[in-house]
Amino acid sequence: MNRFISLALILVVFASHALANPVVDKAAVLAISDEMTAATKSGDMAVFEKYLYPGTRIVVDMDPTNSGGQIEISYEDYMALIEMALGAMENAQIHDELISVSVDEAKNEATIEQKTTATLEMLGVKMRDVSINKTTYGVVDGRIKVLYAEDQLISSGPVE
Repeated sequence: MNRFISLALILVVFASHALANPVVDKAAVLAISDEMTAATKSGDMAVFEKYLYPGTRIVVDMDPTNSGGQIEISYEDYMALIEMALGAMENAQIHDELISVSVDEAKNEATIEQKTTATLEMLGVKMRDVSINKTTYGVVDGRIKVLYAEDQLISSGPVE
């Protein structure tokens, strides 16, 4: 009987660890950021679908003069914009410069802030965009998801 109880306790402990939420830490958000950058370069929409969800709060500012062009857009509209952009761009070269990573262990959330420089061809025109991106990750239904995404365009224009 003691053997059965010991086995049952081991199974309970193992099951609780197997079902535990993933830990959102610096390594996790840096890996996801790299995965999303690679997906942008390759045009892989599935990676965005993997990490964004209808509850993601998305704020974009496409006005490089920083004069209040900030708007919140819906998940559906953002996904449509990503799909359109991925379909229209070619030869993407993306460089992310890490500004900061902060981890809130109590909430199991982490926020990464990066400066992104993207040089790409869109509809035959070579463009360079520079933006500051702030993304907060957390756990939703047992998976790491983007809770909040904010993109601030700093500069944009054609490249000679």
